[in-house]
Amino acid sequence: MARALNLLSTAVLASGVFSGVSAPAEAAAPAAEIIPIDLLLAGSYTDAAREAIAIWNRAVPSIRFVEQNTPAPLRVMEYKTARGIQSHVNIKGAGRGWVYLEVGDAQLYKPSRIVVHELGHILSLPDLGPGSPCSKVMSGAWAGSGCVNVQPDAAEKAAVRNFFAANNVGDRVPWWGSA
Repeated sequence: MARALNLLSTAVLASGVFSGVSAPAEAAAPAAEIIPIDLLLAGSYTDAAREAIAIWNRAVPSIRFVEQNTPAPLRVMEYKTARGIQSHVNIKGAGRGWVYLEVGDAQLYKPSRIVVHELGHILSLPDLGPGSPCSKVMSGAWAGSGCVNVQPDAAEKAAVRNFFAANNVGDRVPWWGSA
């Protein structure tokens, strides 16, 4: 009897293959971590911010910035200082906080590169410092004003993927002073 059932199940499986019925699909990829972001105060950086959001969403599909039209846990704001430079972030946990974009920086650097760099911080990446190459978006101003690269490299993408594989949106970013 058991042998007959085995033969029957083998025949049913084989007929499924020949008739175009496929085996159950592998488990679907987990849903992306959603990071709500608003550009209500982004001013002249609005288009550059949307470009940067799209770049990170393509680069690391396991996270997804989603723009909303009301204040979000991640806010982008254009501002002006007397010195005319100094875009920066205030991180309140991964994917949370403020991105401050200085108007004068856009006169020196490609605006979308500035925003990609600052969003990199929000995604857990630290500055690289002096001597870092233009191929790294986290080189920031150290790469010079002629650097127009806006694409995170493989190592930067992997670092963000690895961080969010072990952490959630809102978790403390280890190199940042407070969450």
